[in-house]
Amino acid sequence: MFDRDAYKLNEKFMTVKSLNPRLVAVLLPIYTVYTVVYLLMWDYAIIFETVFRSTFVFLLELFILAIGIFAFLCVALIIKAGLLSVFSKEKFNSLKFKIISEIRKPHCNLKEPLKVGQYRLCLIVYIFILGVIPYVISLMTGNFMFVIASFICVFFIGTDILFLIYLSGEKSDSYVMDYDGIMLYNIYENI
Repeated sequence: MFDRDAYKLNEKFMTVKSLNPRLVAVLLPIYTVYTVVYLLMWDYAIIFETVFRSTFVFLLELFILAIGIFAFLCVALIIKAGLLSVFSKEKFNSLKFKIISEIRKPHCNLKEPLKVGQYRLCLIVYIFILGVIPYVISLMTGNFMFVIASFICVFFIGTDILFLIYLSGEKSDSYVMDYDGIMLYNIYENI
């Protein structure tokens, strides 16, 4: 276990009580930009063509996209866990996986704190894999169903984007301990 007294660190407990307004404030601009860029690159007719296909093709595409979202989520979570374990002292023994019940989101965190700069890097990689890559695929294919899938992926990283925003004001040499709740963490700073 991490002993803050041994490192002569001050502890700062951080929590966000009302997550929904903040999450909407982060996700709404992203959704707007994603939609506008898609509409500038592709024609409205493609949206109607995607949505008004035969029922069988539409349901098959939905099923394939659900599997794709799950696969992207798993890959992104495994990469985030790998990066977290590379930076931690106890490596993979320090990892914890959980589904956050309040927002039904899979989450991994460590049992020990990491330096804020290292944690930021892990969050940026996770956000890029789950938030940017699916959208780029949707732009390349032009399929509106992929845009919707990228919206769902962005929803899964919404709390991570908020966490990255909150960590932007912290010093890189401070330590952060992320808990398995929504936006609940400790910052340990040098005395």
